[in-house]
Amino acid sequence: MAFFSDTRAADARPAFFSTMTNSVMAVLAKFADAQNCTRTVQALQNRSDRELADIGIAREDIVRHVYNDIYNV
Repeated sequence: MAFFSDTRAADARPAFFSTMTNSVMAVLAKFADAQNCTRTVQALQNRSDRELADIGIAREDIVRHVYNDIYNV
């Protein structure tokens, strides 16, 4: 009689390459998000005060508005 189990040991660790790849991908994703935010800030700063008022943002609150989701400013 043979015994077969398809479960992993509780202390099994992912391979080093897999862990490193996930870390690099996370850093690249954060870099892409930061670039996105920078573009958004620049686009909003290029708008007139009237256009900003129409969307409900004061000029001094642009950075706070853009980065609020990331840093809870």
